[in-house]
Amino acid sequence: MSEPAIIRPDKQTFLAEENPFEAMMERFDHAAKLLNLDRGLYKVLRNPEKQIIVSVPILRDNGEVEVYTGYRVLYNTSRGPAKGGIRFDLNVTLEEVKALAAWMTWKCALVNIPFGGSKGGVVCDPSTMSMGELERVTRRYTSSIIEVLGPDSDVPAPDVNTNERVMAWIMDTYSMHKRHTVTAVVTGKPVEMGGSLGRREATGRGCMIVTREALAKLGMSFKGARIAVQGFGNVGSIAADLMAKAGAVIVAVSDKSTALYNPKGLDVQELLKWVKERRQLAGYTKAETISHEQVLTVDCEVLIPAATENVITRKNAPHIKAKIICEGANG
Repeated sequence: MSEPAIIRPDKQTFLAEENPFEAMMERFDHAAKLLNLDRGLYKVLRNPEKQIIVSVPILRDNGEVEVYTGYRVLYNTSRGPAKGGIRFDLNVTLEEVKALAAWMTWKCALVNIPFGGSKGGVVCDPSTMSMGELERVTRRYTSSIIEVLGPDSDVPAPDVNTNERVMAWIMDTYSMHKRHTVTAVVTGKPVEMGGSLGRREATGRGCMIVTREALAKLGMSFKGARIAVQGFGNVGSIAADLMAKAGAVIVAVSDKSTALYNPKGLDVQELLKWVKERRQLAGYTKAETISHEQVLTVDCEVLIPAATENVITRKNAPHIKAKIICEGANG
């Protein structure tokens, strides 16, 4: 009979205020205890298989050399090639990337997808970079981690501040190194380059469907339901758009630049056009500007955290008025 896992002593902690990896591991410890997980497996699963830290030097448009830091973590590949997104953000840390890679491992296993988990990121601010600079960062980062990439080893995907175009650059860079086209090295690439139909909308559409069914379960109408969306990237913007088209009222949205509120409902189509032209919500004047913290606590039936992990804390949780929280973000 296998020996049970050795679980760290229970302690009162508050996940969002801790190291992201330790916060994730605390949840893992709780699950391992419930599962009576084998002690050997427990030890293996508490440690990532591979952690890569790289320097990403590029030439800026003004002629200055800038050096960014990049990470790629392969957490576990027991079930198959590692799978996980790449984010470009100033808040990227190794501990965050490790936590996200672990969550990818658990998610793939839970839904029985034959992949392991990974995650990556570059510490940078895409809002201050030109398209050419973003391309140079992407290609240099890809070249620096290329030894772990591949359809049979590690397959990246879009995440915070990365999209189909970034995936195309990664695929092209990898293919140049391999001397032939390798479309399967990334997911989330343009349909014209072998991407999947509906992939871009999948997560946001999933949020819409889950929210609709949850409201029905509680005997509440989707039409007219007030919804607050934290994050207006690929997930949040699409979820807001689909929900508004289905009759819900989007009362609040936010991105890194600002947060907007209108109790009568925001014009999501107008916001999408605004962001497409300006790359951020800041400057939009047809709504009340509120704090990022207030987005989580406005009067609404549904709250959708679709930005980054661990935004709900012991401090703001008592003030959340939503009856349903639909998690659009990792963690």
